[in-house]
Amino acid sequence: MADKGARNDLSAAVPKFCLALEEYRRTPEGRVRTSQDFLTTFFPHDDKTCTDKILRHLPNEVRGPIVAAWGIRGIKAALRDPDEKIQQVVHDALVAGDVDHQAFEDGITPETMVRWLPLADLWAFWRGGKLSKQAIQKAMATAYELYLFDARWFLETLSAKGGALKGTDVLSEGLTKDDLTLWVRRIHETGDGTPKGIVGALGWDKIVAKTSNDILVAALDAVVAKVGLVVAPPAKDSSPKAVAEASPKVEAAPAPVPAAAPAAAAPVAEASKPAVAPELARVTDKPPADDGSWSMPPSAPDQGAPPAGDGIDVVIDDEALGGNSPPTAPRIRAAGAHDEEDTEVKAVPRVRSERPPARGPGGRSR
Repeated sequence: MADKGARNDLSAAVPKFCLALEEYRRTPEGRVRTSQDFLTTFFPHDDKTCTDKILRHLPNEVRGPIVAAWGIRGIKAALRDPDEKIQQVVHDALVAGDVDHQAFEDGITPETMVRWLPLADLWAFWRGGKLSKQAIQKAMATAYELYLFDARWFLETLSAKGGALKGTDVLSEGLTKDDLTLWVRRIHETGDGTPKGIVGALGWDKIVAKTSNDILVAALDAVVAKVGLVVAPPAKDSSPKAVAEASPKVEAAPAPVPAAAPAAAAPVAEASKPAVAPELARVTDKPPADDGSWSMPPSAPDQGAPPAGDGIDVVIDDEALGGNSPPTAPRIRAAGAHDEEDTEVKAVPRVRSERPPARGPGGRSR
């Protein structure tokens, strides 16, 4: 059941504003919504269903006489009927043609509406109509007289052409040369160059007549938002699904390309190579130190040559280290699995070279 204890104070500025709009709407020049619109908005129905958006807000002592005046219910019954019963009785009368849209609107006065209905509903009903220049002027002038906004706020709010024009530039754009001359003359005569003096010198009739309806209605919407007459927007959905849908989509990183599979059949020689220890597999660009104990310093390691393994014994004759004779091939013995730890270099008889011994820095033979 609706809260019938809440009533709007008709002496307050915002209810006064709504009352002025509703009273003006029922005049020929202010008819932005018809009586049929009134019935469709506040008591939508068809032959089988209906929705009561107005009578349920009225207390029984206010609603009873209205229903009784339509001649569809006795005064005693109407005063004690609950909301559901009143809704059924009115619906039956509308379907039967006992009450039409004009009688329905006439039975509920503007003062009754403004006192008991949510003001946001009244504003939405008026705002949804075809707003004429007269209706807009009535709304702007009434709101200004009730101090719902002042002249400075109005000039700061006026905007046109995507914000390229502001304030007095918006007002002067639609004025003729004679209008501008008269406007400046009045400001000079009053000596009031304040926002209030500027707006007063032009007048609401001229402002509304020479300014686009879209600009004026946008300013009017800002006024009602400023005074809290519009319904607050619904809270955003904070469910995980809604948050996920609102979050920016992050493109997934491309999957790494798998490494090519090794060849199915490798050469026999490659398969028979012994494993190389990681520390021996490192290659350095630094040349070996000059050691005087060598008859010929060794050359820098070949970058492309495979590193020597732990399981190979190498024995090199002296002829391979010096002289001009071609070096003999090294004797290489592969260590078998059974003597894996036998890595000692086998001693062989040394053959003296014909080359004279090298001399050290002191002139002594090594």
